[in-house]
Amino acid sequence: MPNIRSLLMASACSPQGLLCALILTTVGLPSPVLYAAPRVIEEVIVTANKRAESAQDVPLSISVVGADFIEDSGLADVGEITRYIPNVSFDASLALYTSITIRGFGTPPLGVGFEPSIGLVIDDVPYGRSTFAQDAVFDIGRLEVLRGPQGTLFGKNTLGGVLNFHTKAPTVEPEGYIKYSRGENVESDRVEGAISGPLLGERLLARLAFRYNDADTLEYNSTRDEQQTQEDKAVRLKLEAQLGDTLTLKFNGLYAESVTKGYTQSLFIASDRSLRVFREYDPRTEDDAFDQNTSTDAPTYSDREVEAISLSAIWRPDELLGINAPELTTIASWSEVITPYALDVDYSPVPLVAFNQPPKGNPYTAESIEVRLAGGLDAPFNWGEGVDFVVGVFAQESTNDVFQDIDVSLNGLIAFARAGAIVQNIQLPFDPLLIDLPVMLPDLIPGIIERERYISATQSETQSFAVFSQFNWVLTNRLTATAGIRYGEDESEGASYSRVAAGNSISGGSLNQRDFNAPNLRSKETNVSPKLALNYEALPGVNVYINAAKGFKAGGFDPAPLNDDNLTYKGEETLTYEAGVKSRLLGGSLTLNMAVFDSDVDNLQIRTFSGVTLTTFNAPKSSSQGAEMDFFWLPPLDGLSIAGSLAYLDAKYDSFKEGPPLFTSEQNETQDLSGKPLPYAPRWSASLSPALQFPVLGSQDIFGSVRLNITHTSERYQDSDIDPNTLQDEITRIDAGLGLRSESGNWSVNFQARNITEEQDSILILDQPLIPGNYTKTPYPDQTTYQLDFKVGF
Repeated sequence: MPNIRSLLMASACSPQGLLCALILTTVGLPSPVLYAAPRVIEEVIVTANKRAESAQDVPLSISVVGADFIEDSGLADVGEITRYIPNVSFDASLALYTSITIRGFGTPPLGVGFEPSIGLVIDDVPYGRSTFAQDAVFDIGRLEVLRGPQGTLFGKNTLGGVLNFHTKAPTVEPEGYIKYSRGENVESDRVEGAISGPLLGERLLARLAFRYNDADTLEYNSTRDEQQTQEDKAVRLKLEAQLGDTLTLKFNGLYAESVTKGYTQSLFIASDRSLRVFREYDPRTEDDAFDQNTSTDAPTYSDREVEAISLSAIWRPDELLGINAPELTTIASWSEVITPYALDVDYSPVPLVAFNQPPKGNPYTAESIEVRLAGGLDAPFNWGEGVDFVVGVFAQESTNDVFQDIDVSLNGLIAFARAGAIVQNIQLPFDPLLIDLPVMLPDLIPGIIERERYISATQSETQSFAVFSQFNWVLTNRLTATAGIRYGEDESEGASYSRVAAGNSISGGSLNQRDFNAPNLRSKETNVSPKLALNYEALPGVNVYINAAKGFKAGGFDPAPLNDDNLTYKGEETLTYEAGVKSRLLGGSLTLNMAVFDSDVDNLQIRTFSGVTLTTFNAPKSSSQGAEMDFFWLPPLDGLSIAGSLAYLDAKYDSFKEGPPLFTSEQNETQDLSGKPLPYAPRWSASLSPALQFPVLGSQDIFGSVRLNITHTSERYQDSDIDPNTLQDEITRIDAGLGLRSESGNWSVNFQARNITEEQDSILILDQPLIPGNYTKTPYPDQTTYQLDFKVGF
C-alpha cells in the first residue's frame, strides 16, 4: 500500500452522508480546487533488502503502512492494521496464541510453543514468537509487509513472508508527545507518549516511549459475576551513540506486560439438551456469541510478560577490501516472553476441566547474533554498472518450556455426559434427567475422590545457524538481476511426558490421555533456500519483475501432548513464483502495484482441536495461488487522497488424506481434506480509504479531516478441519473518522467510529470439548464502537 502514511489527510462521508453534512455546515468546507499540475506522492523508503531503497524498486510484493495512517485511524493493534494489507491476517484471541497468516500460510492458532511461519522483525532484530508483534505498535514509524519467502535476508522461519516493524528513532532535536484515547462501547483508556533528543550533543541520542491501556473486553461472565478486562503496559528505551565518524552503536530495551482477565471465547452453537444441563449451573447460559456474555466457572486469565534487549554496531569505513560504501553490521539480541495463564477449557458453567497456571509461566527465551556486510562492487567482467550485495551469518539459541496442569471434576464429567458429551467413548442417547432443576444437582462423587489431575510438558532447546547472501547486479540502467542463497541448520533436543498427577484416571480415556515419558527427543535439519529475481524498467516509472524463492521452517516437538501419538512434526518447505508490476503514473500522483503468485508447500504444519485435545499435523501437499493489488492516488482535488487494495487467494490442501477429522459421535480418526480450502484464508479481501483534508474556516493554521475506511473479507473457515460450522460469513466493515490538527502538528484531535455497518466478524471458531455439534467462537464487537484521541506534541 504505497505511502499509506499520507492518509494523515484522511476524510470522507458516512454511508448516509451525515458526516459530510456535519462538516459542511459547521466549518464551512470550501469547494475542492483543481490543481494545475498533479501532486506528487512522496517516495516510500523500505529496508526489504537490508538497505534503504524505494519500495517501487524492490522486486517483490510489499505493503507499507505508515505512522500517520495508524495514528489518524486510532489503530493500536496489529490485527486492526492488517485489515488494510492484502492477503494478510493476524489472530490474537489470546496473547499466548497469537498467529500471523500471509497468502494462506502461517503459524496455526492455538500454537503455544510454536515457531512462527511468518518472520517477525522489529528494528532489525528477529523475534521467535508472533506475540512480540504487539510490542511494536506504539511510537511506531512504519510497518513493511513482505510477502513470499524471505529467508535469504531475514533470519529463520520466513516461509510465508515477513512483518518488518520500524519504531521511531532518537532525534537530534528535542521532541516528544503524549496522546490520550478514550473508547466507548468497548470502554478503554489508553495513554501513549515519547520523549526524544540529545543527551551528549549529537554524539548520544535517546528516545523513551511508553504505552498504557486499560480496557473492557466487552464480555461479562455471568457464572462468576465478573467483568472481563484487559490491561496492557510497555516501555521502550532507544539509545544511539556516534563514536567517531564511522561507528554507530544502537541500544534497544523493551519491557511489556499484558493481562487479560476472562474469555472472549463463548458458546456459539449448543444443543437444547446441553443448554438445559448448563442452565442448572447458570440460568443465564446461552449460545449467542455476540451478546457479550460468557458462562465459565473457573478463573480464566492470560498474562504476557516480555523483556528484550539488543545492541547493534554499524561500521561505515571509507574503504574496506575494495568495497564501495561498505557497511558492517553486528546485532546481538536477547528476548524472553513468559505466558502464564489459567483457562476454563470446557467453555461452560459446569466445573469440568480447568488449566491451572503453569509454575514457570511457559517461558520462551532466545539469544541471537547476526553479522552482515553490505556494500557495492564493480561490475564483474565489466558487464553492467555494478553489484550491490549483502552477506552474513546468523546464529540463535532458544529454549522453550510448555507445561499443562489440568484439573478434571468427575461430577462435572457426569453433567457433561448428560449434556451429550462422549465420555469413555460412550455418548448417552438422551439425558437421563429430562427435567429442569431449580438448583444444581448434588455432588454424586465425594470430594476425596472427585478430582483428578493430569500434567504434561515439553521442554526443548534449539540451536540454529545460517550463512546467507544476496546480490543485486545492475546489468543496465533499466535491468537488475538478483540472486540470493541461504544455508541453514536447525538442531533441537527435548523431552515430553504426560502422567496422572493426582487421583485416578477415570477421566483419562475421555481426554485421550495416556501416561508416557519421552526423554530423548532429537531433531536435526539442514536446508538450502535460493532466490532469483529480475527487475526491468519497461517504461519511465513502470517496473516489471519476476522472482522465484524457496523457504523453509524446521520441524519440532508437539507442545505438552496428552499422549504420544504425535510427538514430533516435520519441517515445512515452500517454492514460490511471483510476477508483478510497480508503477508511478499520472505525473507521480498515482502509485499502482500488482502481483500474481503461485506457492507450493510440503508438510504444512497445522494445529487443530479434535474436540478432545490439541494435535499437530503435517499436510503433505498444499498450495496457494492468487493476485494482489494496491494503489495510492492524489487526485487533482485539493486535499483529497484515495488508497485501496484488492486480493484474490486460492489456498488449499492439495493432498491430505489423513487430515484431522470432524468431531462427531462416530469418532472418526481422520478425514480426507485433499482439495479443501486452507483455514483462515478468505478468497477475496479488499480495502478502500478515501481521505480529505481542508483548512478550517479558511485558516492556514488549523486543518480538518474526514476519513472513511472500508474493508471487505469474504467467507473463510476458522478451524483446520474445515468443518462447515466453522465457516465465517463474509463481512464489509466501514469505519469513519473526523479530525482537527494544527499546521505544525503540535496538537491534534481525532474521532473514530468503527464498524458502522455492525458486522458480525470473528477470529476463531472451535468445537466445544467432548460434545459433538457444539461450538465456541471468539467474536469481534458487532456494535459500533467510538474512540476519541487527543495528542499534544512538544
